[in-house]
Amino acid sequence: MTAGKNSDAQLEPSFILRPIVGLVECLPKVDLEQITIEAIKTHRRLRDIAEERYEAWRTGSSSNGETAGPARIAYVTAMIDVHAQQTVLSTLLEVLGHIPLVPKT
Repeated sequence: MTAGKNSDAQLEPSFILRPIVGLVECLPKVDLEQITIEAIKTHRRLRDIAEERYEAWRTGSSSNGETAGPARIAYVTAMIDVHAQQTVLSTLLEVLGHIPLVPKT
């Protein structure tokens, strides 16, 4: 199997950020839950920004052939932020052991 390709029988391995585990594993669960809730809110905010930037790229002008253009670069950068935050969030959820309730704002 090549990197990035999965068969139906295999799941992509989860990525755990060991430095974050070290920082939070000894915290009281109530504190870890609050940190995780804030990480969920951050992830939602970054997702919303990425969606806005996607729309701007999709409806905006295209590239000039030499560059992808500022709208696409903004979208790609926003998606990198979303994926990075997802890794942080996944790590926190793994340590916490459950998904806390987070009101939609």
